[in-house]
Amino acid sequence: MSVMELAERCRAQQLLDGLFREARDGRGQAALVLGPPGVGKTRMVDYVKGQAEQAGATVLSATASAAERSFPLGVVAQLLSCLGYSMDEIAAACESPAKVAAVVHDAVCEVAERTPLIVTVDDVHDIDSESLRYLLYVIHRVAPLRALILLTGSSDLPQQSPALTAEYMRNPSCSLLRLASLCAACVRGVLAEHMGSGVCDRTVSLWRRASGGSPLLLHALLKDWSSSGAPGEAGQGAVPPPPGGDAVRFAVQYIHGLMTEDGLRTARALAVLGESATAERVERLLHHLGMSAGEAARSRTALEAAGLTDGLAYHLEAARDVVLDGMPSDERTRLHLNAALALRESNAELGVVAGHLVQARPVQEPWAVIALREAAAQALHEHDAEQAIAFLRAAYDASADGSVRALVRAELAQAEWEVDPGAVRWHLTDLLDEHRAGRLSRDHSLLLGMYLLWSGRTQEVSALLSDLDAVREELPQDARARLDALRVWLAYFFPNHGARYRHSPLEPPHDPGQCIVSVDPQWDGALVLASLLTEGPTDDACGAAEQLLQAQVPHEPLLAPTMAALISLIRAARLERAADWCDRLVVGCSGRTTTCQAILLAASAILESWLGNFTTALSRAEQALALLPPPAWGVAIGLPLSAKVLACVGLGDLEAATECFRAPVPQLMFQSLPGLHYLQARGRLHLAAGRHKAALGDFYACRDLMAAWKLKVSVFTAWRVYAAEALAELGDRDEAARLLEEELAQPDTGSPWLRKQAQVVYDRLGSTGSDTRSGMRPSAVTEELHTLSRAEHRVAQLAREGLTNREISEQLGVTPSTVEQHLTRIYRKLGVRGRAELPVALNSAEFCRS
Repeated sequence: MSVMELAERCRAQQLLDGLFREARDGRGQAALVLGPPGVGKTRMVDYVKGQAEQAGATVLSATASAAERSFPLGVVAQLLSCLGYSMDEIAAACESPAKVAAVVHDAVCEVAERTPLIVTVDDVHDIDSESLRYLLYVIHRVAPLRALILLTGSSDLPQQSPALTAEYMRNPSCSLLRLASLCAACVRGVLAEHMGSGVCDRTVSLWRRASGGSPLLLHALLKDWSSSGAPGEAGQGAVPPPPGGDAVRFAVQYIHGLMTEDGLRTARALAVLGESATAERVERLLHHLGMSAGEAARSRTALEAAGLTDGLAYHLEAARDVVLDGMPSDERTRLHLNAALALRESNAELGVVAGHLVQARPVQEPWAVIALREAAAQALHEHDAEQAIAFLRAAYDASADGSVRALVRAELAQAEWEVDPGAVRWHLTDLLDEHRAGRLSRDHSLLLGMYLLWSGRTQEVSALLSDLDAVREELPQDARARLDALRVWLAYFFPNHGARYRHSPLEPPHDPGQCIVSVDPQWDGALVLASLLTEGPTDDACGAAEQLLQAQVPHEPLLAPTMAALISLIRAARLERAADWCDRLVVGCSGRTTTCQAILLAASAILESWLGNFTTALSRAEQALALLPPPAWGVAIGLPLSAKVLACVGLGDLEAATECFRAPVPQLMFQSLPGLHYLQARGRLHLAAGRHKAALGDFYACRDLMAAWKLKVSVFTAWRVYAAEALAELGDRDEAARLLEEELAQPDTGSPWLRKQAQVVYDRLGSTGSDTRSGMRPSAVTEELHTLSRAEHRVAQLAREGLTNREISEQLGVTPSTVEQHLTRIYRKLGVRGRAELPVALNSAEFCRS
């Protein structure tokens, strides 16, 4: 056999058995077994030596080594040593190179005359040139000998030693074998040795795929499997191979150590490309690394033959990790840059290209900055802010031009805002300088205004608004909408600093009850909030808020318009309705950015705390604070902290409530609405802890701020209820009663729980009863009770007992909106303004019988 045959291990063993029989019968043979590292060439040598020893044959063995390639006659010396030659005899023989061939040939002939002879040389690709010359001399004359000469070498040996392969091709006594990967039967045999005979086909398939048919990798996987405890029995189903541990890593390192430079370069290219590898991209990348298409194809074939890859991807992620970890940092950087270039040329996804540019930073090419910015914009659109941040940081490092750096900084701040608004404060001074120098886009200047507002820097917000107002005519319509929204939010959050913006006209002026068909939700949100500031919580504004929420929630709600709509419902004392919307928003926000999730959770926590649902309020406040730590909240920290404090106090956990106030808060917060929340919650804790004077100080601070800000919001009047409790404890029962009467005379606050608390405190002070306070004669109230339907009477009874709309709906098996509709009709029929004024006569037996 002179033509090279591709043979699996079992087939190769059969062929070598046949060659040994030929040699034993006096027809000398020589075999050259080629294959990639780890394919089992040395195991073939061991197999033949074992067969020979069983048959009583003499075995001479040598192993070539790259470390000894420069030493002449190193392999010949090993063979002569096996024949019993002493070191001195070997040295004497090697002194005259002309005699060496005869010495070796004569020694082989002498042994072969006595017994069959096996001569093996492993790793012949590393043999020294002199030893190869004399080995070829013997191989050329092997035919009349009872000898088998077995050589093994790497797959690329034909290119390295053309003289050796030429001899094997033309000599009829020589055979060429190329070892293939293990077949299923061979894999089954190996697995059976370790797992027992009950190895199923599925197990064989899994292990063969993971090892790539490489005996070296298969045995390495089995070692890792055994060290992990060898879970499961093969006979009970498919036993999967492990992901790869120390044994696999060592095996891969061994294979890499035997690779050519082209093979190693290709292995690294495939490792860097990972899942984005295609034949075209691999070829492009290797071309950038200086390899031709033919060299690239041969190297890929060699990697596949070694069991590492399927041509494009690694069978084992552990093998890929070995390649990546073993790369010098400078080469890895260069490879990532070339990978990005190859992927860009093949129209790969923006994020994939940018991911390689991040690994290659710093990158100086202008195209890289563009690619990173585009990928960051796409990542932000997909709510992956952290990836966008990584891309933009790399883009910033790569930006040399000042105007480009300013733009990238603004984009980086926008991305960081979505993950940690506190991180943006480090950019504010530079961004302000860029804005004043005219290097920011209008959109980024508007975003800068939002960052400044969050940080409480109201004077700089006002200055920025003035700058943008001066160029208003140059702004597109959507930028005008955002400018108006920024102005309205300043007026809302900072009632004192933003007072001059409370009545600023919006362009174009729309009826807020009809504007929620706009293509720009930002504008709609600004209109809803502006209407709230100028006209109060009108029915039209509430209807507009409902429409805005209905339009936003099923999709991907924008935060500012959504919050504007919720605020409108809160100001209109529709707390339960706002809480229902918050429930939907919280459930649907899991895919949104961290900041969006945290703000929605905080809003829900506040609502639930006002409604007395303290367990839910506590859970959502803690989730919000876990997503964004206190420093990240800016002046808004008062919102989640106040919700958590109210919930903890309501649940009796004063220690946890006290812990909330150990978090530092910005002083500017007390000039904003979140500061009002904070003061009210702190006073509530003081009250629960028996610090009545301190509590009263906080509640009176709430009163004074509301008066100074001309703020008439029912939920904030809770300070009266708590102040009354403090006053009663301090002995001023008359002032306490006066405050409670003011509170109970107010329209419905939207919180049945708080209303009930006010009534309990008032009753404890000796109130004359709610019917008289309602302004309707008891007899008149009783007469009107008969106008209620049975369903309305039942709803009224439960509301009078302090149940929330949600609790009533659950008890009666109707929706919360149905309960709300019933209550609206009940209030109208009875002429009362809320639950606290519902008459005691609802519980009369006479009415129940009618």
